[in-house]
Amino acid sequence: MKDFWEKQIAEKWKLCFLAPMDWYGDSAYRQTMKKVAPHIMCVTEFYSADWLVHSKLLANQVLPHSEIEEPLIVQIFWKDPENFAKAAKIIERYNIAWIDVNMWCPAKKVVKSWHWSGLMINEEIAYRIVDELNKATKLPISVKTRLGFEWEENLIRFAKWLENAWASLITVHGRTTKQAYTWFANLDPIYELKNNIKIPLICNGDIKNYEDGMKKVRDLDWFMIGRATFWNPWCFMKEQESVLPWKFINWQYFPTLWEILEIMQFHASKLMETKWERKWSLEIRKHLVCYLSNFPWVKAYRKRLVTVESLQEVEAVIDMIKSDFREFLGVIPGEITFDA
Repeated sequence: MKDFWEKQIAEKWKLCFLAPMDWYGDSAYRQTMKKVAPHIMCVTEFYSADWLVHSKLLANQVLPHSEIEEPLIVQIFWKDPENFAKAAKIIERYNIAWIDVNMWCPAKKVVKSWHWSGLMINEEIAYRIVDELNKATKLPISVKTRLGFEWEENLIRFAKWLENAWASLITVHGRTTKQAYTWFANLDPIYELKNNIKIPLICNGDIKNYEDGMKKVRDLDWFMIGRATFWNPWCFMKEQESVLPWKFINWQYFPTLWEILEIMQFHASKLMETKWERKWSLEIRKHLVCYLSNFPWVKAYRKRLVTVESLQEVEAVIDMIKSDFREFLGVIPGEITFDA
């Protein structure tokens, strides 16, 4: 299993990954992305290694997944190498492809306690985490990190520490911890890093869609898309594989109203399968209106969408829109111009 990435590289094509995103990248979200773009690889939300070790309930909630999500990557975080090793033993039971370590999130409160990207200035602990994981499991171990903590001065040194600890792969987000999500992502240091390590390298940060990723990946191995996926699984679409090339504008795919409504219903139904009803209703509301953000008459349906309590209510609103706009279901929402 440790040679997973060598086999992928041998295929000689650029893989595209769904980035780990807290509060978004759950099983329903991943299934929705894969339904539109089966070629992508998914990373889960990030889970605490400590919580996985001490809560069987949590493990049973977040690690089970559907076959459509595979090969699935689980991302975990913490600061205690021993708990990482214990968590790896638990993760192994759930048919996971490999384990990724979160050394990239910039939240100040957590970073101050030496979690997440705080590990970039605690290199010995970062080394021990990867080393202990490799001793504990046969699954490949990878790391997602940033350009640096305040500046970009130690990226190459830090990556070499991880490589020496037998990390199988590194993903780098093109901002420092201090920058968080401000400014534009800078991929130049990642291109330079590629010349200094031997393991596969993934770039991440401000990649808008698949074609944009193909331009930015250059001689790196693969690329990862995060926030551009919000309510937009079509960002993973490849123009050369589309049966409707006219729907690509500047390499971006624009779905029809019918496609959007169908994926809304799919997302809602998959979320219902994995969440208890009250939690489901609170989570699906944040998605529904945003799927229709380019639909000029979304306001007419907003109140019902943000107050849904059941899957039947979601389906009723979707059916209403299909009926009200039955002549325009094959049209891109932004191009609907009549006065409804």
